[in-house]
Amino acid sequence: MENLCLTESLASLIKRSLQIAERYLQTNKTKENMTRILIIAVLLFNCVTFSQTTKKENYTLRIIEGKVIKENKQIFWITPTTLTNNTKNTLRYYSMSCSWQDFYSVSSNKLQVVGKGCDKNIPTILTLAPGKSRTVKIRLLISKTIDTSEIKFKIGFNLMKVSSTQKELDFNSIEQQKKKNIIWSNIISK
Repeated sequence: MENLCLTESLASLIKRSLQIAERYLQTNKTKENMTRILIIAVLLFNCVTFSQTTKKENYTLRIIEGKVIKENKQIFWITPTTLTNNTKNTLRYYSMSCSWQDFYSVSSNKLQVVGKGCDKNIPTILTLAPGKSRTVKIRLLISKTIDTSEIKFKIGFNLMKVSSTQKELDFNSIEQQKKKNIIWSNIISK
């Protein structure tokens, strides 16, 4: 609610600045003063715009090295990945009952996030209390052309927040594929 009040007060300040600028134009004041007023209005508009975005510091993603395993002639890096809610509010976000890995990506083209097949895959809403964390194990398929001692990567999580009025069936898979709100983890290198 504080952001909304801040946004409204900045919006009214911008409106007032533009009214003052209009008065200056009517009284034929100097072009220099008009330029100053317009610059201030633009800066204030930017403040309003940025105050409406979600700060990614509110949620953090942390990975640890995990272990490398061989399975069916393939090499996987099992990477524990922890999402933490650093806010004072409960986080509600979308996932999938089976293909939850689709919300994750990896920064290296030598690694690939891998899921498992399933019979039923539906959207779900997960909650994360203030100050709490949730850990999942991400399976990364390692390219056969890379030396595992030279890997450097981070994992991203596409956080699709859910409002209190949204339900599981409100999930939009097209929005999920856009990956607009990715939170990146720390970097791991070997």
